[in-house]
Amino acid sequence: MRKRLPILRRFGPGLITASVVLGPGSIVAASTAGAEGGYRLLWLMLVASIFMATYTSMGARLGCALGDTSPLRHVPRPVAVLVGISAFFVTAGFQFGNNIGLSVAVSAVTGTPQWVWPVPFTALSLVFLFTAKHLYQVLERLMIALVAVMICAFFANLFWSGVSIPGIARGLVPCLEKGDQVVARAMLATTFSAVAAFYQAYLVQAKQWRREDLSTAVHDAWVGIATLALIGIVIMIGAAQVLHGAGRDFNNVGELAQVLKGALGGGAIWVFCLGLVAASFSSFIVNALIGGGLLADGLGLDPRIDSPYTKGLTTLVMLAGCLVAVGTLRFGTGGTQSLLLAQGATLLAAPLSAALLLALTSHKKTMGDLRNGPITILLGAAGFAIILWLGFGTLTGLLNRLLGS
Repeated sequence: MRKRLPILRRFGPGLITASVVLGPGSIVAASTAGAEGGYRLLWLMLVASIFMATYTSMGARLGCALGDTSPLRHVPRPVAVLVGISAFFVTAGFQFGNNIGLSVAVSAVTGTPQWVWPVPFTALSLVFLFTAKHLYQVLERLMIALVAVMICAFFANLFWSGVSIPGIARGLVPCLEKGDQVVARAMLATTFSAVAAFYQAYLVQAKQWRREDLSTAVHDAWVGIATLALIGIVIMIGAAQVLHGAGRDFNNVGELAQVLKGALGGGAIWVFCLGLVAASFSSFIVNALIGGGLLADGLGLDPRIDSPYTKGLTTLVMLAGCLVAVGTLRFGTGGTQSLLLAQGATLLAAPLSAALLLALTSHKKTMGDLRNGPITILLGAAGFAIILWLGFGTLTGLLNRLLGS
């Protein structure tokens, strides 16, 4: 019988996945939901997290079942290449957003120009990437620490904003009013990431969990996504208390920081920006690794986290995000094109990752006795339908922007 693992050894991949999903985009989406609807959409955060946890646990089981064989080696090479390339462009687009989030947070508390910060943060991340021995172990500890900082910072903001227990109770009752569709799409898209869930298999393999560690891996996945949901709910509560009904609009993390600074005061914005820095920097490294690792695997190269191919392609993701962020913050160019490219790539990467994850984990030859059960298949199919719905909305918005309508 396998010896029971110490408590800290039972967690890791799930919290890493949560840390990459909880970035500037999800903070803005949760804050927007609270500002526009108050507590009304709390239930939707829970629903999105259930689908994300379902897919993340599928990724965990896939990693345990495959051992040392990478997931994309089990699909036709053209499909693997398509997944790798689309994931690379998606993560490059998100890397731009993470640079913006970090720069805005640091600038808000230091008063320095925003455009100077992407370069040092990218350089610091590259030093970490190429100098850390046993990269996965160091990354795991760093992400756990950053998640802890996020929890402390965003919970601390409730000291200034307050909490309504009756509001929470009402918000847990499903309700979708007219005009909620846009923010609902944003919440689902920023909480339910099929690409990140697919990469969970690679993180589990890096953790060296095998079939005998299945229950630990699945438990870790659900705990990680539960942590993601908790932080998202806390952010939404704070926005509901402070911004709901105030008529204050924001479209990005920079505008959100300025609105909160006026609403909560100087001390609170320091705490909020500390959480924003932790959220952005946690996404900063792992997001780039996802793009580099999946592209390496798609091209038939070594996709392990310590592989020189993964590190080299991860570097390209980081540099692309850095250059676009500097250009946007300093000169106002490049940001729109980057976001359009990322949105276009998402139309391929998200449904492909979800479909492959659902298919591989339901395949008896691949999974054996670890394959999906009926409930997981049902939740997986519903989640896939949501991804297609989100993709349709993204495609419609993309076409409208391209056609100028």
